[in-house]
Amino acid sequence: MTEYELISLLRESASGISQDFEFFITATFAVIFVSYVVGDKLKRGPRIIISLLYLGSVAMILFRYQNLIDQIPFIVASLNEMGSDFPATSNIPSVSVLRRIIIVLGSIAAVYTIFQPVIFVDKEKAKDS
Repeated sequence: MTEYELISLLRESASGISQDFEFFITATFAVIFVSYVVGDKLKRGPRIIISLLYLGSVAMILFRYQNLIDQIPFIVASLNEMGSDFPATSNIPSVSVLRRIIIVLGSIAAVYTIFQPVIFVDKEKAKDS
């Protein structure tokens, strides 16, 4: 591969990582928002199905993320062998760990809100009951 192709592949990998993380954030907040809006109206069966679909998509995001992360050292090593002046960042491992932590904690929070939605009850309605 040429230097241009390797740099393009590196940028595509970084773009894929960013897009997957953005999708995860969007899906997580959508699940949390919907669980608050629906509250206790949703039965247990649909909650389980929603949780499984959400966790399945999170697993796919993590697998894709790992695949893209695994490509980066190969690309950087190939660029270094060519004597490329393209700057390679050295903070990939710390960012990678932080993203994984965010994905795991966000997934736990989203699934928790599916099964334990917080319902805001008007104080006057609560007194009348």
